[in-house]
Amino acid sequence: MHELAFRVVGDMGGAFVMALGYIGDRLGLFKAMASAGPVSSAELAAKTGLNERYVREWLRAMVAAEYLDYDTATEKYVMTDEQAFVLATEDSPLFVGGGLHFTMPSLWNVPKIMEAFRKGGGIAYSDIGDEIPLAIERFFGPGYRNFLVKEWLAGVPGLIAKLEAGAMVADVGCGCGVSTITIAKAFPKSRVLGIDYHQPSIERAKELAASERLANIEFLAASADKIPLGAKYDLVCSFDCIHDMVDPRTALRRIREALATDGVYIWSEPNCSANAHENRNPVGRTFHAISPLHCMTVSLAFGGEGLGTVIGEQGARALAQDAGFGTFEKLPIQNPFNQFFALRA
Repeated sequence: MHELAFRVVGDMGGAFVMALGYIGDRLGLFKAMASAGPVSSAELAAKTGLNERYVREWLRAMVAAEYLDYDTATEKYVMTDEQAFVLATEDSPLFVGGGLHFTMPSLWNVPKIMEAFRKGGGIAYSDIGDEIPLAIERFFGPGYRNFLVKEWLAGVPGLIAKLEAGAMVADVGCGCGVSTITIAKAFPKSRVLGIDYHQPSIERAKELAASERLANIEFLAASADKIPLGAKYDLVCSFDCIHDMVDPRTALRRIREALATDGVYIWSEPNCSANAHENRNPVGRTFHAISPLHCMTVSLAFGGEGLGTVIGEQGARALAQDAGFGTFEKLPIQNPFNQFFALRA
């Protein structure tokens, strides 16, 4: 009983720290502290143009949470290089700003989620909040930029060489297009199509691609089942999105039909078991908790299947079998957050 009670108190503190972490991320406090050396609350307030009293109390909370350090000799606050790598460096593989950014807008939807508990239905992705797409871009972006090519795609033998020579690629559920752009930049001889039903995300993806001056990329605002079947794709990808879809089985069937004869479909899902009691760890807890607040509700909003965030390898295999894929392989990629599958028609 005591253990459970203190766990709840710890989670309560964690929720409040996430709120302050969101403030630190969105108001630029973490970035202002990076490489600044020891600073007082007055110095940080002056640097950011914020109220000193609030900055002081924010700093004290971040020290107590062990996000920042405190130099007792100078009575100033310090962000170490390691803390900056996690809290302030956008392209770092360990950057968590996207997680801070994503958490608070998700919690703001709790009253709507409570209505869904009572009446069913859900919140459509287009209604889930203007900050969420950008937060998701920032949350997944470091993984795409650091690992997508050299680890995830490289996990399929021969795929990198095919992409370097020039291949047809479709990135299904591309969101704001960071994964699509990462592939297009790495393989200029390949043609890459990003597909997502959320029009604002596609517009954002087009802007990002234009800023990179990429000539081998295009985007389509459409649901996953609208993947063009006229072209046969050497590679189709979907990262952390099949479980969100209204009709994931139809989407997977269309992906299978769109593959070239020797094409491969790379699919990622959260690195959890299909059984909740086997996910009693920080990653499993996070994915299970976000499911009714995001992944499940955006599917149920349209009367969808509502798979939820955590389907595990077991759930993915069952979906692949229903969709008629000929082979299903779990790739030997070591990643704390995701597991990766390679499927062929």
